[in-house]
Amino acid sequence: MDPVVRLSLHDSQFRTRVLRPILRAYALGYLSAITPKLISYARRLGVRNWDTTQKLRELAQVLAGPLRINSFPTFCAALVGGSTFLPALLYRICVSIVAGPSKGDIQLSLRLRRLIQFFTAFISAWFSFQLLNKNRGLSRKDVSRRRATISQEENPVSVPVNALERPPPPELVGRTMDLTLFTVTRAVDVVACLAWSRWRHRRRLQNRWTLAESVAPGLADAGVFAMSAAVVMWAWFYVPERLPRSYEKWIGEVAKVDTRLIEALRRVRWGTFVYGKDTGQAPLLESMCKDYNWPIEWGDPAKTVPIPCEMVHMGCGPNCELHALSRFARTFKFACATYIPLQIVLRFRGLKNPAVLTRAISEGAQSSAFLASFVSLFYYAVCLARTRLGPKIFDQKTVTPLMWDSGLCVGAGCFMCGWSVLVEKARKRQELALFVAPRAASTVLPRLYEKKYFYREHIAFAMSAAILITCLREKPRLVRGVFGRLATSLLN
Repeated sequence: MDPVVRLSLHDSQFRTRVLRPILRAYALGYLSAITPKLISYARRLGVRNWDTTQKLRELAQVLAGPLRINSFPTFCAALVGGSTFLPALLYRICVSIVAGPSKGDIQLSLRLRRLIQFFTAFISAWFSFQLLNKNRGLSRKDVSRRRATISQEENPVSVPVNALERPPPPELVGRTMDLTLFTVTRAVDVVACLAWSRWRHRRRLQNRWTLAESVAPGLADAGVFAMSAAVVMWAWFYVPERLPRSYEKWIGEVAKVDTRLIEALRRVRWGTFVYGKDTGQAPLLESMCKDYNWPIEWGDPAKTVPIPCEMVHMGCGPNCELHALSRFARTFKFACATYIPLQIVLRFRGLKNPAVLTRAISEGAQSSAFLASFVSLFYYAVCLARTRLGPKIFDQKTVTPLMWDSGLCVGAGCFMCGWSVLVEKARKRQELALFVAPRAASTVLPRLYEKKYFYREHIAFAMSAAILITCLREKPRLVRGVFGRLATSLLN
């Protein structure tokens, strides 16, 4: 039971229960804000010739940066502090009304306790989110890029002759969109888990629970990951600007595909690279043919329809199955070099036990197999769709090679790759699903938007945060994963 539910009238206990979560939240927020900046500072030290004074000045700026009143650590402390102090205060008021002059512990009703917790969490989330966005602008690069995109979408051809006739650009916001999407995703997961828990309880009371229903949650997590991964991969192909730069770069490092091939598929979708016509696009892939010693005509869409699969294989030969196996082996080797050392570092204290080392290597290899399956499934599904299986199922007059390469083959790869998560354990699936889902949502929703719509994000965050905090207080097991365990230890 929540330690604030049974209220003692001793002030020392009250202060401990209220102040400790606030200090923990601020410290955790400060560490999360300062760590990326410290890493960046360490990198700059190696490439810049700074004297001792400059190094200390830069370090002081890095350490003092998150100490602003509208910084992320202050936001964390305000959110946790409000959702801890306000319910405690209301509980004590209710206790005073009910108990009167009598002493001792008074337990409030379950419904009233949850109502108070949700209401106070909503108020705390509302004002802390407002504090985080107060007097905080967007970077000039983001604003100029977004305004240029809006201008092209609204008026791609005509441009005002007189610059004075142009309407003033709207003020853009959205710097907290990633935080909001993370919170909303977690809140939706909590509501889904609560609904599933009640349905399962009712089915068991009716003695109608089946084995298929027992494995449904794991499959649901796999499905969420598969759909989210499909959205992210589609964005990586056709709208990479919607992905964070680091995320886009990491996918490119894992995919290891020639950028000219990606550009050709994008031009096919945009209608500039057309099979059977000379549209001036041949030099793009002809240069690739020269580098790989392929016939030059393979790169000319007017002569070769469609792009041969051997070009997609990038030097692995014409066989699609061998290419998929080669992709699996190369990606597995690449991933093992990352995941196995990481697992060993996470279990560093227990490495004296051989079983711990074996488990670290096993889990690292399993995660590497998942990533390798992800990559190989994507490539193999693309080949199956565009040349191996798709043309045999659908007549070429119904679904032309141009239609396959303008998005259908990439869509097949995006759909298939995410199901590789079934290689992972059920516990890991839910972590991966909850990690990728907000990123998929961020590729669909605008990262920057006009300020007049800010109230929508404000309400979405406050409602989602209130749901999360209430569940963390009342039913912490519903908030799954590492985040759930961390937030539970922080609040309780």
